[in-house]
Amino acid sequence: MPFIVRNIGGTESHVGYAWAANMLGYMVCLLLAGVTLGRHNPKNTTRIAAAVNFASALIMGVLVYIILLKGLIGSLTLIWLVIAAGTVAGAAMSLFWPFIMSWVSEDFEGSILNRRLGTYNGMWSAASIIGPLLAGILVETSTTFPIFLAVGSFIVCFLFLSVATDGSVQTTLFGDATTRPVEGCEDKATLVRFRWMARISLFSSYLCVGVLRSPFALFFTDMGFSETWFGIMIMVFGICNFVILTAAGKCTFWHFEPALLPAAQALLGVSLVMIIFGRTLPIFILSLVIMGLSFGFAYSSHLYYGSCGTKKRSVQMVIHEVTISIGIIVGSGAGGYLAKNIGLYQPYWFALALVAAGLFIQLTLLLHGRLRQKALI
Repeated sequence: MPFIVRNIGGTESHVGYAWAANMLGYMVCLLLAGVTLGRHNPKNTTRIAAAVNFASALIMGVLVYIILLKGLIGSLTLIWLVIAAGTVAGAAMSLFWPFIMSWVSEDFEGSILNRRLGTYNGMWSAASIIGPLLAGILVETSTTFPIFLAVGSFIVCFLFLSVATDGSVQTTLFGDATTRPVEGCEDKATLVRFRWMARISLFSSYLCVGVLRSPFALFFTDMGFSETWFGIMIMVFGICNFVILTAAGKCTFWHFEPALLPAAQALLGVSLVMIIFGRTLPIFILSLVIMGLSFGFAYSSHLYYGSCGTKKRSVQMVIHEVTISIGIIVGSGAGGYLAKNIGLYQPYWFALALVAAGLFIQLTLLLHGRLRQKALI
């Protein structure tokens, strides 16, 4: 999308606003869906989401094709229409992610829950490996090719959802009725502390990804590197993310280990420093390796700690998705604005400051927990 927006005449700000608007639509409609939908069959809601995304991607593809064919590059009206189509697509995904996550994890706890979430994470993270590489190659050939690849993908998605079967036929946003056991979970205070530490890491991770996949995309190509190389870099990020998500789903030694989340947060800061001071492709790739590993652990941690021993699991899934949305909105939206109006390096310094603040809060929570345990002893 950064290169598509650029090719139709958009600026760094438009590039940042495109993903931010997509996630803002998602977050707002996610909250509305939770309040208004009640009990719904996840198979139906996810198919509706796939159908709306198909229509939105098709409209976006037609708009981009018209802009390029008619020489309307730089038309603010058409650029914002493309961004609006992406916003509708984001809104539709409010019927997809939380419902499918609740569907996958329904009626499971402990190690079985961990394995189910690990398989789920492995699937979407595998797609994040393939997608950027294909898109990077295709966008160098034609601006519209990646969009129509997405159109075809949503058709496949709809077909697979149509044949999916599962015993969990109802998912309720904000309304789970049963109290779940706390198998494999610590006491309530410890669980809440780890949940907030993981939430900080999840927000910080998506903040970094928002900065990385919007303003950095243009900055990277302006340095003389190709769109294909950017796709390869994001693929490397996706591979590291996939490895960690898959591994975390197959083992439990990391559960409630206090040092791991602050360590992952610190590594996010290291990756940003490498982006700020790096000038070569190997440094950038190493930075994305570090960020991908940290990102994967933060995602797995928040998904597990949110699901563990929770009475209203779908509420935690919504919180998970809202945290992701806010991270992307801040990273992509603010990053695009800063890159256009203040300086090319300002988005990364901005992200680094927020990551450092998050690390400080995590360490404070960790210290508070240890002092509390000592007081109880």
